[in-house]
Amino acid sequence: MSVVTIIGMPRSNLTRTVRIACLEKEIAFEFSTRNVQTPGHPPTPELLRSNPFGKVPVLNDGPFVLYETAAICRYVDDRFPGPLLRPVSAQKVARMNQWISLAMTRLDQNIIRNFVIPMVLTDDTKRHDPGFAIQMNRMADIIRHDLSVLDPAYADGWICGDRFTIPDMMIMPMIHYLNAMPGGPEMLADAPNVEDAFMRFRARGSAAQTDPILPEKLLKSA
Repeated sequence: MSVVTIIGMPRSNLTRTVRIACLEKEIAFEFSTRNVQTPGHPPTPELLRSNPFGKVPVLNDGPFVLYETAAICRYVDDRFPGPLLRPVSAQKVARMNQWISLAMTRLDQNIIRNFVIPMVLTDDTKRHDPGFAIQMNRMADIIRHDLSVLDPAYADGWICGDRFTIPDMMIMPMIHYLNAMPGGPEMLADAPNVEDAFMRFRARGSAAQTDPILPEKLLKSA
């Protein structure tokens, strides 16, 4: 069997999702950051050869190359033996797919792209601009709404019940970053089921092995 390689950035929440999926599937894999662009820089030629859109993560399984996080996670689950990363019943599979879609099209955009990244990367001058504060407060309100919708989905433990599945692997790394931001713990306190799931996520071996270990400097800059 060929060795699986995951190409990505350690602090990418989506790269972390794929690494978690491989760990939960109990398969051997290599994690490579070689020839991946640094934040704020254009994709490297090497990465563009694997993904013409210049995004990570990318999976290499021998000559087979695959990009897009949800597709990679589903492939890993279908390709290898080991614990299932998805539910079995048709309704739970449909619910899984619903939340995978929402995780990618809404939660990742609102939490990571439009809140966490601007909070971390904005320079001090812009950070003190009243317009920036208004923008971040508006995003915080949107995230609170999203968490209020997500919270009932975690009433039974995880999105699909008592098993940790692909949508949880996608959502929890986002919550990890939200929790590190000013106001993040307060947002989570208003979504107790999500908060409880996050605490249980942090205790999993796959979460500990992929923890981005955010530097104090990065956290203070937010």
